[in-house]
Parts: sequence; C-alpha cells; structure tokens
Amino acid sequence: MNLEAEERNGYFVSHETKKVWDIQLKMVKKLLEVCKKHNLKVWADSGTLIGAVRHKGFIPWDDDIDMIMMRNDYNKLVALADEFEYPYFLQCAYTEKGYARGHIQIRYEGTAAVLPGDMDKPFDQSIFVDVFAYDAVPKDYNQRTKYAAKVERLRRWAWCALYPSFQIKDIKSFLVNCFLGVFKHVCNFYSVFEEYCSKYPIGDDSRIFPSSFTTSFIEDFAVTAAWYKETIYVPFEDMQMPIPKDYDKILTAQYGDYMTPVKAPSMHGCVVFDTERSYKDVIADIKSGKIDLKTLNE
Repeated sequence: MNLEAEERNGYFVSHETKKVWDIQLKMVKKLLEVCKKHNLKVWADSGTLIGAVRHKGFIPWDDDIDMIMMRNDYNKLVALADEFEYPYFLQCAYTEKGYARGHIQIRYEGTAAVLPGDMDKPFDQSIFVDVFAYDAVPKDYNQRTKYAAKVERLRRWAWCALYPSFQIKDIKSFLVNCFLGVFKHVCNFYSVFEEYCSKYPIGDDSRIFPSSFTTSFIEDFAVTAAWYKETIYVPFEDMQMPIPKDYDKILTAQYGDYMTPVKAPSMHGCVVFDTERSYKDVIADIKSGKIDLKTLNE
C-alpha cells in the first residue's frame, strides 16, 4: 500500500501508522490464503467492516483489523496453526502458554504492539490482527442472560488458571484457582470455557455473537447467522476483503447510521507500535523510561 502520510476525512494518517497498516494487511492476506486453501469462511468485522464499506480501507483513526468466523471454521483454523510460519504466528491459548484471551490473534514477529497493561504478561506482543469466533446464543432473553453470566464466570476461572494473581473476588474462584494451579498441566480449563461458549449449534436462524471475546454487548451486537450466508469481496486498501453480502443488515443492527463517521477511541487504548523492533526491546525501553507513555497519550 501507499506508505506516504496523508489526510483522510480530515484526520492525519502518519507514515508510521501506514507502516502498521501495511503489516496488518500482510497478516490478513496470509489468513485469507490459509482459509481459501482449506475452504474456511472468514469476514471483516466491526470497524474493519465499516471501513471496507465506507472508506474502502481502514477507518482513518483505527489501529487494527478485526475478522470473524463461525465457530466450526474457527476451530479448524486453530488446528492449522502450523501453517502460519515465521514471521506469522497464530496465537491462542493452545499455541502459547500464558495467553488467555478468548480469541485468535495473528502476530507478525519482529514487531511490537504493546499495551501498557500487558507488559508483564508472558506472551507474544507483536503487531496483530484479531480473529473472533461467532457462537450461537439463546434466543430467549432470560436464558441468554444466564448463558452470558456463566460465560463470564468460566472466563474468570480460565484466567485464574493462567494468572494466579488475577483478581480473585470470591471463595469459589479461589478454590477453583487452587485446583487449576495443581492440575492445569493435565486439565486445560480454557477448553471448558470455549466448549460452553459454543454449546449451541449454529443454524441459519441462530442469533450469533462472539461470546468467547466478551458478553458485554450481547444484547446490542448479536446478529442473525443467515446474514452471513453469502460472501462478497470489496476493495480494502490494496486488497480485496471478504464481507457478508448482507453487511447493511449487520451494520445497521449493530451501529445504526454507520455511514456517518464518528471518531471514537480505539478499544485497545494506548498501544505502543514499532514496525522494526521486537516487543521485547520496546517493553525494555518503556520500563527503563526511554519511551514515555505519557507523551504517547498526548
């Protein structure tokens, strides 16, 4: 892609941002290559879907790419992790010890995308692309509420298994954490969490949502599986991006008037990007004071 700085929609996009975007596009192309080879379906999601439709590329103030898959295809992709060879790395709880997020992140090694809150966590923090799994959720509001509550409880326990110091707020969580501390090498509790997230099979009329990522927006962002039945390709920077043919139904249901730009902060907050150095070097510079996070936030 063109790496020169430019103004888009009244927003200045720097050369450094373009370099980050370029690496993220490389990862998406690799993802699409693997998915095509194995007949897996994947689509742009959230802000990336809006960007594809409204900007034919990134939303100017966005700093990441979000992709979505149905759970069955998502699980198949996890099993194909070895096809993401250096500099690509398919990161999930099953491919890297210490990683506990509820979704895949494709990483580009030799780079950095460091969230200050993650600096002491023992996993790869290279530039990434998010890949989420859609799961079917109960149609009945009361059942859906109970489902969401259990998902969050299992998520907390899964985190406790990997991070013993994770906020343990009740005795039940403490006891589960102790159990997992003893058995985590033979009992992958994370799989229990994912199995519950995906307990309902997906049909055309299913209400679907990326439960393993969060249930915070389950009432506003759940959509219908049939809207993903057909795929089209649209321009996205220097490539063709797969999106659901019924994108308008999806985006209208989730965002309302999605064609009117609204500058919103990144969900990730302050991310320290570096396209030429490893996250380990960047973290060392943050901790030594060579990189001032306050300056980056200004």
